[in-house]
Amino acid sequence: MSYESTAHYYLEINRKVNKMAGGQTSADLLIRSVNFADIDLDMRFGRWKTIGERILREAMSLRSNDCDYIAIATNTIHKVAEEIEPSIRLVHIGDCIAEECEKAGAKNVIFLGTRFTMLDDFMDKRLEKHGIKTVDLSCYDSLPYSGHGLNEVHRIIFDELCHGTVRTDSKAFLLKFIDEVREKATEKPDAVVLGCTELDMILKKGDIDLPIIDSTEAHINKLAKLALS
Repeated sequence: MSYESTAHYYLEINRKVNKMAGGQTSADLLIRSVNFADIDLDMRFGRWKTIGERILREAMSLRSNDCDYIAIATNTIHKVAEEIEPSIRLVHIGDCIAEECEKAGAKNVIFLGTRFTMLDDFMDKRLEKHGIKTVDLSCYDSLPYSGHGLNEVHRIIFDELCHGTVRTDSKAFLLKFIDEVREKATEKPDAVVLGCTELDMILKKGDIDLPIIDSTEAHINKLAKLALS
């Protein structure tokens, strides 16, 4: 949805395809980049039916141009995935996350993302199909907690990362938030999922002493393999 994430997807898919196939090989793909302001407004007002209809139209348009697979390059908009999956071959980002969790032996994860993915259960349910549980973050949804709680995680994504801004104080907040969730969680988490396609701009593997599952990287790896299939 954001241009930062879109550019990252395009570059990394092609880099991986070229690394695997060599020469001048690049991915044969189509990108439909939308005006994110329209989607953002619909999300703010809870118009998910409108979003679902829009995404389905876009997906069907890509399919009519002979696309074998469709990917939604964002976690949040997978909230409408079930509505469009019957009509297209969707490469669901949740399934890609689950594959990486399984490789890391992670069964109980902290899922960071927008408020929609942290508080709604659409991604939780997808991961549950693979035997992976998520830490309930609803109890951390208060302003006193970690200074700003989930609101601040959401703000960092939309107000900073979506515009290519990476701040050291925001990274420090996210690391502190993860630590406090780990400390208070009933069942100790064994991994952190970067469940927003911009979060890998600010958090990297090795920043914490838990495995980091990067949803963007997981999705891109799958798409690069499919591009060569």
